[in-house]
Amino acid sequence: MSDYDRQPEGSSQVNVSSIEGRDTQVHEGKKDTPLVGQRPAVSDAPVGRSAVADAAGLGEALDIGASIRALLARPRDEVVNECKRYVVGQDQVLSEVVGLTYSCLQRMERRLSGVDDLDLPRACAFMLAGSTASGKSFIMKVVCRVLGLTLVSVDCSGITGAGRVGDSVSTELRRVVEAQRRNPGRPVVAFWDEADKLVRQTKEGSRSFDSQGNFLKLLDGDPLELEPERQGQTPVRLDAGRVLNVFAGAFMGIESIVRKRLLSGGIAMAQGGSAGLMGPEELRSHMTLQDLVSWGFMPEFVGRFGAVVSVPALSRESLLQIVKGSSRSLERRVTNLLGPGRAFRITDAAAQRIASDAVASGLGARRIDQLANHFEAEATVRLGCDRDVNVAVLDVGEDGRLCLGFLREEVPDEAERSTQSGSVSVEVPAARPSQQMPQSRFEPDLQLVSRVDAVVGTSLWQDCTSTTAGIELVAKKLAGHRGWKCSDSRVREAAELLLRAVTGYLPFDPEARQTLGYVMAYLKFMDVGLKDGWTYLDTFFFGTVEVCGLRGLEERAMTDPSVATPASVTALACYRRFLRYPERVRREAGQLARERTMAATTSEHEAAWLVEDIRDVATSVGMGAMGGMSGADGFIHML
Repeated sequence: MSDYDRQPEGSSQVNVSSIEGRDTQVHEGKKDTPLVGQRPAVSDAPVGRSAVADAAGLGEALDIGASIRALLARPRDEVVNECKRYVVGQDQVLSEVVGLTYSCLQRMERRLSGVDDLDLPRACAFMLAGSTASGKSFIMKVVCRVLGLTLVSVDCSGITGAGRVGDSVSTELRRVVEAQRRNPGRPVVAFWDEADKLVRQTKEGSRSFDSQGNFLKLLDGDPLELEPERQGQTPVRLDAGRVLNVFAGAFMGIESIVRKRLLSGGIAMAQGGSAGLMGPEELRSHMTLQDLVSWGFMPEFVGRFGAVVSVPALSRESLLQIVKGSSRSLERRVTNLLGPGRAFRITDAAAQRIASDAVASGLGARRIDQLANHFEAEATVRLGCDRDVNVAVLDVGEDGRLCLGFLREEVPDEAERSTQSGSVSVEVPAARPSQQMPQSRFEPDLQLVSRVDAVVGTSLWQDCTSTTAGIELVAKKLAGHRGWKCSDSRVREAAELLLRAVTGYLPFDPEARQTLGYVMAYLKFMDVGLKDGWTYLDTFFFGTVEVCGLRGLEERAMTDPSVATPASVTALACYRRFLRYPERVRREAGQLARERTMAATTSEHEAAWLVEDIRDVATSVGMGAMGGMSGADGFIHML
């Protein structure tokens, strides 16, 4: 027996207990109201009440039946073309998904018209299989929006994380019930994302599938009775016949299963090659329902799918269109964000650079947003406070890195931009800050970076900041300026925290390098004030896309596992502690954190003293690495 409750065969109930922290309020209608396609139960209630209930169920069936017929009357090609306005590079997938959706809607319509379920195809679900960031979720969102369907997204990774798996399934099904209640005349699409996480790895290395009993009954289309999970809830019924279930997953490593099947079957490819020579994407394009069974799903579950749709990774050309050249490109979306009379331009060189980076990272369109977040925020702030410019231009600088420039020119209105949405991208003039206008206060002061790094070598600084202990020690050295008299005893500690936070942040900023010059340049962002008391430096740590357009380190760490490291957690903790001090303490601490380094740029004596201290820290870090002790222990031992 497994460690979760299995439902008896033939039962239509999902009777589970509550899951902590996942409460869902549902406002149910009358329990005795018959659902569409369900025979009314025999009741001792007066005839009048039964007639009212029958009329209510019949009225609901007529409403949704008319709604589905109106959807089916719309030509499929028209729906596909409308979806292509939003989805780039997945034309074949869109055609398949729209076709499968129409097929499921047709089944619902025939069922509501009185055709027996046994005389109709049972499968009213399908699987989207594609690598991470291929656009599976986005495709379903667009299709549902264009067709006017209600979408309920479910993260299956949370289902497998629960102690009693069936509980989570029941909780999510109550969300579907609530969607049906709120939209009585519309079909509901239940999108089960991360479906591959439903198959768990066992200790023996094999895979097992969870919650198959609940899903089997859902996919059969029969009404489900959901018993109360916690106090205050009442039993509710889910009309599964009104639900289109779409599952999606990355299925990392399934290529080996597909290759083994193709080779065992002796299948020869059209190009004259073999399955053994196929790449991952080509193998994924040959996925079948049989491969899902080999992956670990039960045959009874997979047998209820109508098809498996392979979603290929976005090509470099498609990613380039997402950057610029399409009606929903990054260039146009940021321009819409800036508002009337302003524009965001991306040169061809910058677009090529972003697309290449997105391909190399394997993150697809998500990487495009990551690269653009910083520049979006800078353009928003700069154009909002500087009336001399109205256009931001993203270009590639002489050092090969992305840079943002500003200029002023006549910007077409929204109507004119709409007529140009399908046009081929045109090279826009570069607007480099060094050539067109003075250094922006929203960009690192590169002259300051050069001055400081000329005093303290970059390799020496990187040696002393290679460990957390080294960063802590060098922060104490920089904040320990002998000539500074603190007005508050907390200033020096706040300065140390600030230096540790900024130094720890730099490795996670693709536009910066780990040098003392960049530490000083980023500390200057404390002087750039924004709304509600925020500084520009604050947004680097705790900014969110919804609030300021910039994805700060904390938000990035929550969505990108490569950023969620002990180093980023330490940097965030230090900056959070720094922000707890009063504003006057923070301001003085910011000055103290820069004072000793800035003095070294104008005094040879201060420069020699600073370099010597940094060299001592670097030596202690090296001694700790060789002796198996921490950097701090090595430094104390050396003293």
